[in-house]
Amino acid sequence: MRPSDYATIKHKFLHLLHQTAWQKPMAATDLQNLDAHAGELEYLRAAHYLTLHLGTLLELKPLAKALAQMLAELSGVERVLVLVVERDNDMLRYAGGYGLGELRAEQALYPFTERANVIEAWHKGEDVVLQPNQMPIRLADLVGQPCLSIGFFVQDVLQGAAFLVNPADGKLPEAQTRRLLQALVPTVAIAMRNAREHSVMTETLANKMQEHQMLRRIDRDLLDTIELDSVFTMTLDWAMRFTTAQAATLALYDQEADSLYGYVDLGYVLSPEQVQALRADHDGSIAHRVARSGRAEIVPDVSFDAAYIPLSDRMKSHISVPIMREDRVIGVISVESRRLDGFNEDHLEFIQKLASRAGVAIDNAKLYTDTRREREKLSRILSNTADVVMVIGAEGNIGLINQSALSVFHLTPDISYIGLPFEDVFANSDLLKLFQRARKLGGTTVGELTTTDERTFSVNLSHNDSIGWIVVMHDITPLKETDQLKTELVHTVSHDLKQPLSIMNGYVELLLMQEKLDAMGVNWVGMIQKSIHKMRQLIDDILDLARYESGVALETRPTSITSVIAESIAEIAPAAEQKHTRIINEVDSDVPMVDGDGPRLTQVFTNLIGNAVKYSPNESEVHVSAQRKDAMLRITVRDNGFGIAPEDQARIFDRFFRVRRPETREIEGTGLGLAIVKKLVEAHGGEIGVDSHLGEGTAFYITLPLAEAN
Repeated sequence: MRPSDYATIKHKFLHLLHQTAWQKPMAATDLQNLDAHAGELEYLRAAHYLTLHLGTLLELKPLAKALAQMLAELSGVERVLVLVVERDNDMLRYAGGYGLGELRAEQALYPFTERANVIEAWHKGEDVVLQPNQMPIRLADLVGQPCLSIGFFVQDVLQGAAFLVNPADGKLPEAQTRRLLQALVPTVAIAMRNAREHSVMTETLANKMQEHQMLRRIDRDLLDTIELDSVFTMTLDWAMRFTTAQAATLALYDQEADSLYGYVDLGYVLSPEQVQALRADHDGSIAHRVARSGRAEIVPDVSFDAAYIPLSDRMKSHISVPIMREDRVIGVISVESRRLDGFNEDHLEFIQKLASRAGVAIDNAKLYTDTRREREKLSRILSNTADVVMVIGAEGNIGLINQSALSVFHLTPDISYIGLPFEDVFANSDLLKLFQRARKLGGTTVGELTTTDERTFSVNLSHNDSIGWIVVMHDITPLKETDQLKTELVHTVSHDLKQPLSIMNGYVELLLMQEKLDAMGVNWVGMIQKSIHKMRQLIDDILDLARYESGVALETRPTSITSVIAESIAEIAPAAEQKHTRIINEVDSDVPMVDGDGPRLTQVFTNLIGNAVKYSPNESEVHVSAQRKDAMLRITVRDNGFGIAPEDQARIFDRFFRVRRPETREIEGTGLGLAIVKKLVEAHGGEIGVDSHLGEGTAFYITLPLAEAN
């Protein structure tokens, strides 16, 4: 041992002693005696490493191998076998070892129920020396000499055991070493228990995953065919694969006539004619009984069931499962095995899942003709509609495109675009950007698109789990032209209103400069100036709203919401100080960036934080926080003010709407602020909402898309 290692171990050993129940200061002589126990300290280090290392191993075989090697190193023996209890069995089976060479250690078994005295000693925490004649032959062959055995228990349940031996001389570990080994038993037992449970869980998960993958393949195979015979054959093939059965039958059921028909058989050596004759000779069958009751049955031994039809004298067990559609039986799947009691509940559960899929496939085959007829009708309708209609599948390929789409995007009508990647066909169109944005946000996305021939379309992209993305585009060019005229009118009238207001304000200021007014006159002039300011603010808000409603062009880039909030709070700070209101910024500096227009977002949050201050009593608090939600950032502005009544919450984003309550009667405003905020948030591809209760305060929350880098 190196001096540095010794010093480290010595320090840890002293710390360990300090934490024991003794709690006594150590004498100088005790400290000196530590040097004489370097071997014990080395053992302590190894035991500590064993405890830490075993806790990281969840696979049973690596755990057993590591445990065997560590026990060999700690005890000094040449050979160690680690056995674990088999699930649903009273046997200890070899899991890992050390020093076994080429021996076939996987054959080592130990029927521990036959060694009650050994198990009892293990349970008491004792190790047991076993002679070769006390062990099964195969285990004795591996050990070859008297060995030291240690059992590992957790809550009175045996988890496994270890066998330590020196084959050359049969020398066993000394008493002190055995005591130290016993100190490790609880840790090893828990690690072994965890590994066994992990093994069971992994095995169960693997089986479920295999079943899931099989069902996915079944879904794909059944969806690829509309022929009844193909559906029957594939269903029976999958049922036989999973259950390892040797024969299977599927038949349809006519509930009104109470009869089975359309049989498809697999695995029987008899000819179809012979099988049909056997069925004709019997009044009923197990499958018929299941069809009538609608309940699945497992028959462990067909020789005890009078309704069984012996299509093969080699079949011993049988299972029948009804195929259900809308609470009615439409068919029956029957599977047979050459083994007695050849089926279990897992087989039944799988065939029931298979039957539900087969039922869908059977209905699909029957409805195929009607579906094709309806599809042709829909195609004629879509071909004659002026709106652009497209369907994009889950994989991103075009599933439907009508004639209007071909015309609007100048696509070649002679080419079939069905099945082609949407991103390739529309690579040079702004529609691709809208589609990519919709896929990122999910749900329904609405936008506008201007084509190369200066036509404007309203675009609606909605997602359907069973279809994919549905794209509908409506030509709103005439509406946009009308809206443009409205916008120009608003700008013209607003400009004409601003000019006389400026003249009025100038003359009022001149009046104050030239004339000496008494207190009443000064008050009147102040009221005139205040009214002029309110009128100018109203005109500015009308202009902003008109500009945003006509489609403001945002300059979006990765934007720090932390900086935006800080700037907004700084602007509102003077008003907050006048009311002795605290604005508490809870937005962390590491909040991810959003895809936004910085000045516009500052306008949004200045309005919201300003409203929170304005509609709260003096000495209140306003909290601003942010939290990531998937691909969005949610920012909340919360106050403890007057609150908003439920009937008012539905209208607060309407133009010129103001909450009329006694406590807000004296608060000034145009009623356009929240309408402008809503337009700006939606222009960013986000959403705004409110949560408020009278007398408890209000919380406005905004969700904005994160920047691509996030």
